[in-house]
Amino acid sequence: MSESKAWYAPKGLCFTCTGCGNCCRGPETGFVFLSAAEITTLANRLGISEEEFGRSYLRQVLGGRISLIEKANLDCVFWTEGKGCEVYEDRPTQCRTFPFWPEVIESAEIWKEEAVYCPGMGKGKRYAPPAIEALAGGEGGTPDGPDGP
Repeated sequence: MSESKAWYAPKGLCFTCTGCGNCCRGPETGFVFLSAAEITTLANRLGISEEEFGRSYLRQVLGGRISLIEKANLDCVFWTEGKGCEVYEDRPTQCRTFPFWPEVIESAEIWKEEAVYCPGMGKGKRYAPPAIEALAGGEGGTPDGPDGP
C-alpha cells in the first residue's frame, strides 16, 4: 500500500500500549510466528539450546509454520499476569509491530474493530505513514509494548 493512497494518510495513526496484555492473551487461540534468528535469541535469553527451546516452547501450525505455544488458558507462554511479557526485550517482531500489521491497517473499519480489544489504539503517540508502512513490513521502529520484567 503506498503512503499516498493509505486510508490513514496524511495524518497517520496513534498508538501507545497500555500494557493490558490483550494482544498476548486468550480467549481465542493465536499464533506468534518466529524466525530462526528469533528462536536463537529467545533460546539464548533463556539459557537453553535451540533444540530444548523448540521442545518446550514451539509448535508447528498452518502448513508447518513455527509458532510459540500457548498456555491452557490460551495466553502466550511468556505472558505472566501482573508481570507482563517475560521476554519483552527480545520479543518477536510480530509482537514488536502490533497493531501495525498489514491485516489491521488494511482499512479504517478493521482498525476500529481491532481497537475494541486494544485500548491503546487511537491514543498517544502518532505514527506517520512511512513509519506505519515500515512496521507493517516488519521493520523500522517499534511501538511501545507491555512493560517487561
